[in-house]
Amino acid sequence: MTVNVVNHKDFLVKINELLSDSCTVLDIGCGVGETLKDFSCPIKIGVDAHRPYLEHTKHGEKYIRLNYMAERLSELFLPKSLDCVTLIDVIEHFEKEVAWDVLRQVEEIAAKKVIVFTPRGFFQQLDVDHYGLGGESFQRHRSGWEIEDFQNRGYNVVVFSKFHDQRNLAFVQVYGKGAEPIDALLAWKDCRL
Repeated sequence: MTVNVVNHKDFLVKINELLSDSCTVLDIGCGVGETLKDFSCPIKIGVDAHRPYLEHTKHGEKYIRLNYMAERLSELFLPKSLDCVTLIDVIEHFEKEVAWDVLRQVEEIAAKKVIVFTPRGFFQQLDVDHYGLGGESFQRHRSGWEIEDFQNRGYNVVVFSKFHDQRNLAFVQVYGKGAEPIDALLAWKDCRL
């Protein structure tokens, strides 16, 4: 199933709709918590490989912060131990083979859903840490994703048309101010099936 959605506001609305039946959420690659702060779950856990992001959480948000590598999540979390696992603007930072393994792990950890948000196709991103916290190597995009990648694995997909545009500093740095916007994909899988 593919549906077009247009604006950024709908992104958070859709995520919170998907989280509405969850009490716990594990956000992989949470960074400084900019998106996690808006999640509606009462219990939030953020995991990031770059410790300074976790140490500089913005907005005074309260959530459990863990400095850990996504590639080793199954060492830390038991199967079906959390309601929902999210990867928001994260999966594209891994080589595709590594990303498939991370998805396999989070699908085992999630009792209800896995939610992934990523640019559609390959969105080149430079090694620039816009937070100034030394995470340049974590910011590079290493893979691109299409609708079929997720649908073939049992995910539902929504396309956010022209989501990445000139409002995104990383987009402007690589593609320039006059470039055509890039779509984004929101994919989710029901792990109860």
